[in-house]
Amino acid sequence: MAYVREVMKKSFISAKINDNVQQISRELTKSKISNIPIINNKGELVGIVSEQDIIKAMESEKFMKMTAKDIMTTDILSVKEEDCLEYVSKIFTEHTYRRLPVIRNKKIVGIIERKDIINNFMTHYY
Repeated sequence: MAYVREVMKKSFISAKINDNVQQISRELTKSKISNIPIINNKGELVGIVSEQDIIKAMESEKFMKMTAKDIMTTDILSVKEEDCLEYVSKIFTEHTYRRLPVIRNKKIVGIIERKDIINNFMTHYY
């Protein structure tokens, strides 16, 4: 049985709660990722900003003044390092998420993506 800690990315991009939407949009585009975790001053995960959140925010006339805090999703689905990949696979099949934050003591310690699970499967079975 494989675990999240074995395949998660320990190097990841995050943004601060007061970063503006333009900064976050540029980072998503530059890094070719679909969402970015948002952290507070203590380094704790407090939200996620996705491409969809940004597109929704574009409808507002205040878009150019918005920050991560204004548009982030706070109902965050996350996993732990000790979770098995079968559990995470189930999350990915039941939701449209492509990436999930890996949490330890409220702080983000990694990211796991759908492709990490596929790669793990492929290296063990082919």
